[in-house]
Amino acid sequence: MRRFAHQAAFTLIELVIALTIFAILSLISYRTLGSVFQTREQLNAETTKWRDLALFFARVENDFGALVPRSIRTANNLNAAPFCLTPYAVGADDAQLSFTRLGFIDANGSAAAPQRIGYRSNDAGGKVELLLWAGLDQAPRAAPKAYTALANIRAAKWRVQDRAGNWRDDWPAAPDSCNAYSATSAIYPLSLELTVTLASGEIVSRLIKLRQ
Repeated sequence: MRRFAHQAAFTLIELVIALTIFAILSLISYRTLGSVFQTREQLNAETTKWRDLALFFARVENDFGALVPRSIRTANNLNAAPFCLTPYAVGADDAQLSFTRLGFIDANGSAAAPQRIGYRSNDAGGKVELLLWAGLDQAPRAAPKAYTALANIRAAKWRVQDRAGNWRDDWPAAPDSCNAYSATSAIYPLSLELTVTLASGEIVSRLIKLRQ
């Protein structure tokens, strides 16, 4: 009986070896599980990034598919072109790209009144902003409401192609500038190119054909 009990017992060395093996297996399992969670988080972040970009481009294309050739009176009582692009930095109430579009369709299928909307790149804030004005012909000191259209970017740049095939970063071309509009040139350029540099470094461009 004593011999059997002695043979069935674990020695201290065997116990230490067993605990060491268990610790190693636990560490491997922990690292594997951590890697799985990290990969899942990265995949979710990538999916969200490209989904948001796709929705943003869809929104932009929808806006330019509903252009209306209607000039407006600005809050400074200037006649602004139906489609305006400036390469310069803009103020808190201004857009780099602004235009008139048809009103949105409500749940009953009725179209709202035409809208004046705009986009601008807020590089410091890492986003593209959408600007919405309350009406086409604006009251003095009227200001648009700004919303985030796309976040997590480094920069966004617009340029247009004129009827001669040249690429420009302004529209209308001088002397028929945006805020001195007299319709002496074409209302719209041939196409618009939007290039977005994401915070993660990817550069994505979209070319949009405009109505004539």
